[in-house]
Amino acid sequence: MTHSLSLVGAIKETGFSCTRCGTCCKESEPGSNLVMVGPEEISRIIESSGLSFEDIVEPYPDRIQEGGKDYTFGWVLRRKNDQCMFLERNRCIIYEVRPWICRTYPFMLDNSGLSVHPCEGIRTVNHTEDAQEMALNLEKRLEYEQDQDDKILKILSSHSIPAGKPVVIDAEGIKEYHG
Repeated sequence: MTHSLSLVGAIKETGFSCTRCGTCCKESEPGSNLVMVGPEEISRIIESSGLSFEDIVEPYPDRIQEGGKDYTFGWVLRRKNDQCMFLERNRCIIYEVRPWICRTYPFMLDNSGLSVHPCEGIRTVNHTEDAQEMALNLEKRLEYEQDQDDKILKILSSHSIPAGKPVVIDAEGIKEYHG
């Protein structure tokens, strides 16, 4: 996948440089620091940290409850004391295997283009360094998220959501959760 010059240009023009304040990893308003993760990202974190699946993630908190069914879509990194469990002294302790959402913050790319989330690192420099790498990571993230969505849609079209127990639907299937 080749990144477009307009995307690289938009990223450069934003003037972003991470200040390492850790604010993006802390909850400033309800749900502001939810980090959605897919199965591959979870596996990398498990391998790197030695922690278990249950230690690392919890179901996305917005649940759908209808007709005896109780479900949600996807997983989020666990938080403790209103911050990401992997934030220590404003540093990410899983930096090398951090999820796509963290790798590309404060930028997000979707079908309507580039979005920039509020962050104190924006406009702190003339141009974003490594804009080409950020563009590539944004495109990889978008591709990954679209692939996850496609897999979930395929699962939903071929399986029924069980009633009577809470489940999480992710790109690997429908999983019972005992939180």
